[in-house]
Amino acid sequence: MRMALAASLGSGLVSAVFSLSAVFGGFGALILGYLTTFPLFLVGLSLGFPAALIAGLAGSAAVLLMSGSLLAAAVHLVTGALPVLLVVKRSLLARPASEGPEGGIEWYPPGSVLMELTGLGVAAFLAVTVLALGEPGGLEGVVQRALSGLAGEVFDAQGAPAPEPGAYWIVSAMPGLAAISWLTMAIVNAALAQGVLMRFGRNRRPSMRLDDIDLPQWTVPAFLALVAGASVAPDPVGFIALNMALILAVPIAFAGLSVVHAMVRGRSARTPILVGFYMCLFLFGWPIVLMVGLGMIEQWMGLRRRFRPAGPHQEDE
Repeated sequence: MRMALAASLGSGLVSAVFSLSAVFGGFGALILGYLTTFPLFLVGLSLGFPAALIAGLAGSAAVLLMSGSLLAAAVHLVTGALPVLLVVKRSLLARPASEGPEGGIEWYPPGSVLMELTGLGVAAFLAVTVLALGEPGGLEGVVQRALSGLAGEVFDAQGAPAPEPGAYWIVSAMPGLAAISWLTMAIVNAALAQGVLMRFGRNRRPSMRLDDIDLPQWTVPAFLALVAGASVAPDPVGFIALNMALILAVPIAFAGLSVVHAMVRGRSARTPILVGFYMCLFLFGWPIVLMVGLGMIEQWMGLRRRFRPAGPHQEDE
């Protein structure tokens, strides 16, 4: 019990240090900032939800003590601890399997975990949108002014005139892109933590295979409706639809990635193929659009069924 409490408090402290590392700048500090949720996932996926709760609260309290900023502590709690608590709580749910060998366990589906995490991202975006209603131009106006001010400082430092505010075309998509980054890092950190725990035999649940992700049937129609709304509706409806579509594209892209994993499963060159694929994905970026398209096709046609082996036993990712 004492060891679990010490591990939870220590993980929270490490998470707080990672969260505040961005203040110091530099590429290394940026990487640590991206790993803010990693120690929280480690303790949560190994020791359970109570340990994750203690670690999350301890981390937020440590941020408050080290920074003296209530806002920084709230940001750590909402963007760091909250997604960890959701993922840990759902991921460790299990029940006796209704099918398969007697005594088997059916774990909470990875696709459901992904969709609930995405729902948290949508809820956060809508909450920020509501909070910004009193500002000129709403949330879009807030982002526009912040980006213009930041760009103005950069151009002033270089002695060049700053572009007109209307030149920042990416403003409309900034909240959605920020949510995508947040969701992606939460998923990556959870996967890294689960991989480390499995390596040392400390995991509570088996690996969640990427090609086991199943999304609700309404996901693609909702995404297409949001894209249509973003294309034809005036602001602020178009602005909200665009950013919600960007957020909902995350689980669809992972459905596309699940097809890629199913295609290479069982191949002798599986690892180098996946390494090369992910290198291209992160270096060029644009292939993620293809993954969204592939994810939609998967939802309609069930491509993974054509690549799955007939045998009942499959190797974990």
